[in-house]
Amino acid sequence: MNDKYLRLGRAIAGQCPVGFEQAKLSGRIEEGKAEVNIAAVMADGTEFEPGLDDAARAEIEAALHDVRDAQAAEDGKTWRTCTVTLIKGGGFTMDVGD
Repeated sequence: MNDKYLRLGRAIAGQCPVGFEQAKLSGRIEEGKAEVNIAAVMADGTEFEPGLDDAARAEIEAALHDVRDAQAAEDGKTWRTCTVTLIKGGGFTMDVGD
């Protein structure tokens, strides 16, 4: 699973400005379609919401589906919403829900 989380984290971080302190991805997957939003916070507290081009959105959505499918295979539960938080220095958390 670590490789799947790493892929997702890298896809998110790749859309954020260099030097971000924290980035949050909010996602929802319904009927196979994913909706994602990213918000980053810079060291000075400035918030930044990167616009995702089609290629970036596709990469993030594919990584989310990959994580979701792997988690469902492990515990039999399929989530619909998630919040992924990246923190400067390599912190990664993922909260999921219905």
